[in-house]
Amino acid sequence: MQIGQGHAKITEMKNPNQAVSAASVLTIVGAGSLNWGRHIAVDMMLNPDLAGAEIRLVDLNEQRLAMVHEWCEFARRRLGCGHRISAHTDLKEGLRGATACLTAISVGGDRLWRYDSTHPQLDGIFQAVGDTTGPGGAIRALRHAPVMRGIAQTLAEVGAPDALLLQLTNPLNVLTACIDGIPGIRVYGFCHGYHDTEHIIAQALGLIPLHTAHDSVWRQNTPLVRVELAGNNHFVFADKLQIGDRIYTQSEIRELTPQIFDGPFREAVWSRYGVYVGNCARHPIEFLPGFNDRKNDFGRLWGVAPVAGEIDPLHGERHDDSQTLLEAALSDARRDFSATESWNLHHSREPIAEILAAFQTGKRLDVHLNLRNEGAIQGVADDRHLEMYCRIENGEVIRPSVRFPDGITAEIARVGQSQLLLARCCDQFDEDLLIESMNLDALMPKEEAVVRRLMREMIDFQRDLIFPAN
Repeated sequence: MQIGQGHAKITEMKNPNQAVSAASVLTIVGAGSLNWGRHIAVDMMLNPDLAGAEIRLVDLNEQRLAMVHEWCEFARRRLGCGHRISAHTDLKEGLRGATACLTAISVGGDRLWRYDSTHPQLDGIFQAVGDTTGPGGAIRALRHAPVMRGIAQTLAEVGAPDALLLQLTNPLNVLTACIDGIPGIRVYGFCHGYHDTEHIIAQALGLIPLHTAHDSVWRQNTPLVRVELAGNNHFVFADKLQIGDRIYTQSEIRELTPQIFDGPFREAVWSRYGVYVGNCARHPIEFLPGFNDRKNDFGRLWGVAPVAGEIDPLHGERHDDSQTLLEAALSDARRDFSATESWNLHHSREPIAEILAAFQTGKRLDVHLNLRNEGAIQGVADDRHLEMYCRIENGEVIRPSVRFPDGITAEIARVGQSQLLLARCCDQFDEDLLIESMNLDALMPKEEAVVRRLMREMIDFQRDLIFPAN
């Protein structure tokens, strides 16, 4: 039996005859990313179940969008695909008739991410990432929510009936929750954290060398490594783990310890809660009390830096030569189309195209999604937006039932409650609701006056993005 089989159904299938539409329109909002958007477009082209689909690229940055569009057209020709690819700076035109939409946006970019993460240090709050929980995650949610609601409402207005919105922007659970109630669309979130976890385990067990690049290639000559995780986004725990032909349940994972610990943090969580925590350690360490505080040198004692390297001012500016490389590739292709033979037009490690195809064809796909709990994680309220292993089948989502030890279930429930309150605040701002959410956060100080003053400071710094003029 393979991992992912033999689970009880929590959500019943509603449309067993749902099939792919011959006129699928797939829109990528945030396609101006010079790396991510174009490779997801290639994944769509390579998926036979999405043959004939129209791919629309949407972004506000006209220059970057044009570059990505041209690159995708060259890629389409090289692959011999018949997809129609178009570029749009107008959101409504990009979403008109869309059957599915991906949202991968960054309001304020790295500059505001750096502010979100480092400003709270003035109050002794250090965030290893600062994009999902803590004050950084909260402000990021408030900043992205107006744009996210605009995308979702526009899709509901002009997209195809029951259009799918696959939400990829952090903080994932909060932003997915704040648009999930918009009628006329289906909303799910996706994060590749479970792939990260499989990669970490493969390295820890010596199945692949340390520092092996995290892409799809490492799996080709490696015994099967698969996990089933559940919890909050970036704060997930293993329910099942498969190595080769052997499947380990929660209680049996103990047989793999301590080999599967890649550092002191993961071992400490196992010792405290009796579960294996997923994702790169810098994410879950922000959620648990007693790890990322002054006593523990703000995470350094657990092998985790107190601020993300990508935005750490002490590391200098990020060196990103993506635009230079893309411009050179396009220049070569314009002169001689055969230059595209050297382009990497293989499938990325993201299963996004497969998720879209599964929803539209009715085929089965095992994957992790962000969605309402609805009884899946026992002991956590149904309305909490969580991350969990799911099975997409016949166009619907089937959730397995998961039970964790009481200690970690309480932590998942606490984080879920905090994120639900924040999602409501994103929908209609209420300072008291925001403070109530923050008081549940493990990173925040106990003095409510400090919490309230800090959140006011951070909101004032980017008020024009959090409360945009109508």
